[in-house]
Amino acid sequence: MQASKALFETVRFTAVHAGLYLDARETSGPWLATGAVLMAQQAAALALKAAGDAIPAQAGATELLLRAASRDRLPSPYTLPFGMAARQGFDRLVEARNSFMHPRGTAWHVSDHTLSLGLPVAVQTVRHLVLVQPIEPGLVEDHAALQNALDDIAALADFLS
Repeated sequence: MQASKALFETVRFTAVHAGLYLDARETSGPWLATGAVLMAQQAAALALKAAGDAIPAQAGATELLLRAASRDRLPSPYTLPFGMAARQGFDRLVEARNSFMHPRGTAWHVSDHTLSLGLPVAVQTVRHLVLVQPIEPGLVEDHAALQNALDDIAALADFLS
């Protein structure tokens, strides 16, 4: 599957679970966290690849965003704004995703606070790297549909904060 199409599908999947979250936290929460982390990873990988960066095979989610935030890898103005607060919010989202994907015998839980901090970072990552400042024009085909799905995810984050 083409990388930009995969990103679009991940954003749509995440938006669906954002819409379901308030009524089905236990079933949609894990997929919301997982999809949000994945869409940020995919956007960073897409931008880095377009810039000619060699992405390690086992790069972690935060590592990909840090690479996209490095001017050595993505020159200005394409560089991802990823300050300490954004990193902390995203790291919390990654921790929630990891505890779901790698269970340790305890009940899975993600707090509304974690989502309110992490979801905006994931949304902003996709927006900046793919819609606002893409390193290559046309990284994605349907800008309006992608923007609408991102708006749905951001609306949940706003509601939770």
